[in-house]
Amino acid sequence: MLLKLSKFFLYVSVFSVLVVMTSAFFPFIGGKDYFFRTSIQLALVFLILWWGFEAKTGEFWSRCREMFRRPLFVAVSLFVLMFMLATLFAVNQRAAFWSNYERGEGGFQMLHYYAFFFMLVFLFRDRKDWERMLWVSVAAGVGMILYGVGAAVFVVNPESGAFYNPFSFVGPYVENGKLTAGTFLGRIFSKVRFQGSLGNPAYVAPYLMFSIFYLLWLWISDKAKTFSKNLLYGLIAFFFVVFFFLSGTRGAFIGLVAATFAFLFALAVGYPRFRKWMIATIAGFTVVLGILFYYNNSSFVKSLPMSRLFNIDFSERTLQTRLWTWNSAWQGFKERPVLGWGPENFSAVFDKYFDPRHFIPGKQSETWFDYAHSVIFDYLAETGILGLLSFLGIFAVFFWELGKRWNAESRVINALIASIVVSYLVQGLALFNVLPMYINIFLFAAFACYLFYYNKKESPASA
Repeated sequence: MLLKLSKFFLYVSVFSVLVVMTSAFFPFIGGKDYFFRTSIQLALVFLILWWGFEAKTGEFWSRCREMFRRPLFVAVSLFVLMFMLATLFAVNQRAAFWSNYERGEGGFQMLHYYAFFFMLVFLFRDRKDWERMLWVSVAAGVGMILYGVGAAVFVVNPESGAFYNPFSFVGPYVENGKLTAGTFLGRIFSKVRFQGSLGNPAYVAPYLMFSIFYLLWLWISDKAKTFSKNLLYGLIAFFFVVFFFLSGTRGAFIGLVAATFAFLFALAVGYPRFRKWMIATIAGFTVVLGILFYYNNSSFVKSLPMSRLFNIDFSERTLQTRLWTWNSAWQGFKERPVLGWGPENFSAVFDKYFDPRHFIPGKQSETWFDYAHSVIFDYLAETGILGLLSFLGIFAVFFWELGKRWNAESRVINALIASIVVSYLVQGLALFNVLPMYINIFLFAAFACYLFYYNKKESPASA
C-alpha cells in the first residue's frame, strides 16, 4: 500500500503543468512549482515509510546499488551532482539554491527533479506502470491544451461587452478588459500564439513533442489495437500536432523537422527494402519545406496559421538579441570555466558583459536576460564545462545504450526513441529548460532506463 501511494503521487506530479495560480505575481510559474514539489515530497515520504516498515531487510540498498551500476542512471546522477556543486560555488549561493518566484529553477528544485527521477527508476519496473505513466502524461498534455482553449471561450456579457470568466482562465485573447473580436475558432486560429496552461508559447511545442512521443510509443507498442483504439490514438495525435503548430515556436518546429529526418533516416538504415521509399519521402519533405521557407513572404504562406514558423530571418531582432546574449554567456564562461557562475546567476553574467546593442533609446527593447535562451549556453555559463559536459553526457550514454540494443527491439520503436532526443536537443539550442521541460527530461530518462535495463524483468517488489 505504501508503494502504491508513492507511485500515485508520482503520477499526480505530472499534472503540475495544469496549475495556474492567478493570485500569484507569476500565475504560470509558482503554482506549478509548489504542486510539483509537494507531490514529490509526499511520494518520497511514502517510499521512506515503505523502507522503514514494509521492505525486506537490505532490499532498499540492494536495489540502489543495482541502479548505480546502470550507466544512464549514473550519467543523470552525475549531471545533478555537477549542478549542485555549481550551486555550492555560485556567485550568489542563495539565488542558485532557492531561485526566485519568477523562475524557481535552482538547486532546491533540481533536488526534487532528481527525487522524481530516482523514484521512477526505483519503483517503475513493470510495463503496466510505464503505460499508466505515459497515459497520465498524455492526459496532462490534453489538459494543458484544454486550458488554453478555455481561455478563448470566455462568456461575453452582451450588454457591457465585458467578458465573464467563471474559471479564472488566463490567456492571450483579452485586450483592454475585453475578449478579442471574432469567433472562438477565429481566436484559436488567429496570429495570437497558443500558450495553453504554460503561459508561454515557446514552452508549448517542446512540451507537446514529448506528449506526441509518449502517444506514438503507446500506439506502436499496443498489441491489442482495434479500430476504435486506432481512431482514439489518431485523434489525440492530430489534436497535439494542431496545437503544436498553433504555438508558432520556430525552434521546436526545426526540432520536429530534425526529428522527422532522423526517424526516416533510421528506418532507411534499418529496413533496406524500404530504403528507396524512405529516401524519396525525405526528398519530398525537403522540397516542400524548402518551398515554404523560400516563399515565406507570399500571401498564401502568410495566410497559414503557422506562417511564423517559416519566417526565419537571421537579421530579425529577436534572433540578434539571442546571439548577443550567447556572446555574453561565452564571456562569462571564460571568466569562470569550471563550475560557472551558478544556477539562476545568469543575470550577473548578462549585466557584466552587457552588449549595448540591446538598448534602443526611446523604444521598448530587451535589455535584461536572466537566461541565455539556449540550454548549451545556459549550462555553460551557469554550471561551467563540468555541468555542460555532464548534461551532454546523458545523451551520449543514451545513444550508446540505444546502439547496443538496436536490434533487440523493434527498429521503429528505436527510431522513434532516437528522434525525440534529436528534437529536444535541436530545439534546446534556442530555448532554456523550465519545469514542463525538466519533468519530461527526467521522465524520459527514467523511461529509457526501464527500456534499456528492466524491460524484460519483473519488479523486485510488486506494488
